[in-house]
Amino acid sequence: MSCPQILTGTEFVTRMVTHIDCQARYLGSYGYEALGQPGSAASLAMTGLLTLFIAIWGFRLLFGYTPDSRDIMGDMLKVGIVLTLAFSWPAFRTVVHDVTLDGPAQLAASLSNPGLATTSGGFVERLQGVDNGVLALIDLGTGRWSDQLIDGQAGNASFVGTALQDDAALGWARLIYLAGIIGSLGLLRIVAGLLLALAPLAAGMLLFEATRGLFAGWLRALALTLVGSVGVTVILAVELAVLEPFLRDVLLVRGSGYAAPSAPIELFAMTTGFTIVQLMTIWLLAKIAFMRGWTNAIRLPDFSSSAGWQSAIAGPTAREVSPLASRAERIAQQVENRMSFEQSRIVSVTGGGAAASARVRGSPSADSARVVLPERLGNSYRRTTHSRSISSRRRDG
Repeated sequence: MSCPQILTGTEFVTRMVTHIDCQARYLGSYGYEALGQPGSAASLAMTGLLTLFIAIWGFRLLFGYTPDSRDIMGDMLKVGIVLTLAFSWPAFRTVVHDVTLDGPAQLAASLSNPGLATTSGGFVERLQGVDNGVLALIDLGTGRWSDQLIDGQAGNASFVGTALQDDAALGWARLIYLAGIIGSLGLLRIVAGLLLALAPLAAGMLLFEATRGLFAGWLRALALTLVGSVGVTVILAVELAVLEPFLRDVLLVRGSGYAAPSAPIELFAMTTGFTIVQLMTIWLLAKIAFMRGWTNAIRLPDFSSSAGWQSAIAGPTAREVSPLASRAERIAQQVENRMSFEQSRIVSVTGGGAAASARVRGSPSADSARVVLPERLGNSYRRTTHSRSISSRRRDG
């Protein structure tokens, strides 16, 4: 598989974009086949992971673990997904490879305005046409120092009211335009090809709970390359819809012998602005793709009971989705539990029977708020009357 060589001249953008796409497809297809073929290091690693997964299942059964229907179905799905991603190239190519590399262009063609910025057919040729127009404008110049001005334009022969000179503005505009195309498409397409090539290794990370985060990260990055390619393609289509008529008008003006003193700064501002929009779009889509929670493991309901079927159909109940208690509520609950425990100890020590227990637990009687304390040690044997002799009783009558 030979990719086109990069040559200087009028076909630079076409060859560069085609070369980037070729390298991405080379990584995605040949890299996957190299890692997934029998006898490779990735294939041996996958075989070892599957063997370890089955061995752990066997040990759990030997030690008395009884899996429910949810665990069985979840593990069967994981093994099926791993085998499909790691060893089935026809299925992987249809479900993942072609969707990641060919899907963005089709989605962008559906999203963009077909009357202004079509992305089908000659999209790369249109990118090359804009670059050719910038080169032609650089060769012609702006004619700032001539007196041939169109009505409504101010002369700039005596004062240069721009931040950059004409040559510098045109040169920076072309540089930023080319860098935006190469940087955004190169980042997304080449990273997509690399992630597709690493699919046999990433698939094995789904088997175990400790390594499932690596599989989630691989899946998130793959989703970023997909949605990022769509976003960048749409932005480039809008940029073409802006730059193509602008360059046609500027070249028409210069071809008619008139000056275009405002064109360099205008072109520089448009190319810089759209390049910033491309980078910010990739950043925003990365925030969406790497949002926490959307790639967590799917918990299957327990289909062995009627409650599992009801939860699968009706969704989670209020108890399942209720938020955690606040810190103040947890402290109050702990204090209440401690007081209940102390009161139960008091009741058990007093031995007051059902009546004392009713008072402690909150009976509706008037003294329900009182707590019966245990008697002090020795009070049960204390004498209630004074001892008197016989003579003292005779004397007192």
